[in-house]
Amino acid sequence: MTTKVQPQDKTVIANGLNLHYLDWGGAAQTTMVLLHGLRGHAHSWDDFSLAACQDFHVLALDQRGRGDSDWAKDGDYTTPAYVADLAAFCDALNLDSFVLVGHSMGGRNSMFFAGENPEKLQKLVVVDVGPELDPRGGQRITNEIVNVPEEFDSFEAVVEYQSKQNRFASDAVLRRRLKYATKELPNGKIGWRYDLEIRESRRRGTVPPSADLWPSLPKITCPTLIVRGAETDLLTPEVAQRMLDTLPNAQLVEIPRAGHMVFEDNPEDFIPAVRRFLS
Repeated sequence: MTTKVQPQDKTVIANGLNLHYLDWGGAAQTTMVLLHGLRGHAHSWDDFSLAACQDFHVLALDQRGRGDSDWAKDGDYTTPAYVADLAAFCDALNLDSFVLVGHSMGGRNSMFFAGENPEKLQKLVVVDVGPELDPRGGQRITNEIVNVPEEFDSFEAVVEYQSKQNRFASDAVLRRRLKYATKELPNGKIGWRYDLEIRESRRRGTVPPSADLWPSLPKITCPTLIVRGAETDLLTPEVAQRMLDTLPNAQLVEIPRAGHMVFEDNPEDFIPAVRRFLS
């Protein structure tokens, strides 16, 4: 009987913040760092981490303001701030040659980091994001963040609300995502487990302009895999093709039956596609 690998919860001080991460073991192997998206957390990657830890030392990071990591003291949730955290995280753990995998916001952070530190990466995987976003998907995500209730009467009420926005992910995957994205509030209700400044800045319309990532791409020298969900509303085929043309060493894979949350929507096709690239 095989025992399922359980990650260890660890914390490191990086860039003045306590950053929490999940260590999936296998320290003798090449390290792989996983970066979640805007509303994600380290556990977003659990299915992929479980598969990847057979071949890699997998570290899934809670980026600032998410999960069990500190919130930004100054409310700074810009790409350069996330990338400075990642650089400090790598320094703290002496990571100088590793694989980086990022989804959505985490994919943008990964591209920026890779452009600044090409010598540190063996391979890069960018999941369903590009230097430009399809405005339809960007507006959908903003609307979802701005309009979501502050609190719910129960966890089941959260699941019911979020399931209306879920097209492909299984009930078990959706429940896991929400388990680590919520917390019990002092009043006994269920609220969100991230810095609400991330939401409030969208309500106020004060989110800083996104960093221009096109100049980063030609500087990324490592083999790069672009993963696109076939049903995504965020990464257009045109932007994916331009990325392919601009990156020095890139390939593109499209995952069927998947929207923007590719690895949750269709892990059965996502996991082998990425493992083939990494092998």
